[in-house]
Amino acid sequence: MKRFDKDYVHSNVYIKEESKLLKEVTASAKKNANSPKQVFISFLTDPYSSFNQETKLTCRVLEILLSYQIPVSILSKGGLRILEDIELFKKFGANIQIGGSLTFTNVTDSLKWEKGASIPCERFEALKILHEEGIRTWASMEPVIFPEQSLEIMEITHKYVDAYKIGKLNHMQKQEAKCNWEKFLVDAVCIMRKYNKPFYIKQDLLKFKPSWLRLKPHETDMDHLALKNTF
Repeated sequence: MKRFDKDYVHSNVYIKEESKLLKEVTASAKKNANSPKQVFISFLTDPYSSFNQETKLTCRVLEILLSYQIPVSILSKGGLRILEDIELFKKFGANIQIGGSLTFTNVTDSLKWEKGASIPCERFEALKILHEEGIRTWASMEPVIFPEQSLEIMEITHKYVDAYKIGKLNHMQKQEAKCNWEKFLVDAVCIMRKYNKPFYIKQDLLKFKPSWLRLKPHETDMDHLALKNTF
């Protein structure tokens, strides 16, 4: 965010006026009522931050989306905090998928690079519980700071993560230069195919694909893993 706003401070959390936010969600739901597509929650914030424990806004937004039968994909580093809405998730049936941003296996690295996020084992445990409860799970493998840890995550989580979106590290040139992205891409694809996992390679990593590696069209399609409405 500092690329766009030099005064940006990540810990300065704020929300729109609650009534305005919920009004926007409702208006959008009504507008797309005849052909509802998956809503993604969310990119530049976390729906299950500690802040949400006070406001419960994520729960209220999900209730609106459910009432209009709109599929939802969630991405969070909130770990076990995600589970506070598990009974609501179940009401969506096949129309919800819950993802975790999985970056490290090493707790020390996680605390250094991801201040405020839950530690890796909590994120793994949350996805495992969700999977056991019959809720579709996915993992966002991005940013990839230490490729060996990202590959280890895939090996650890494949039994309870249903699909993977795989990217790389961006906007940190010195750290990026330390990584062999072609090798990471090849190794990641091998793991995905070994466990027969649906996956999507993001465009920034796809640039490093060797000519001999064959990927199916849907494995590079950003919409491939989006939910189809079955309400």
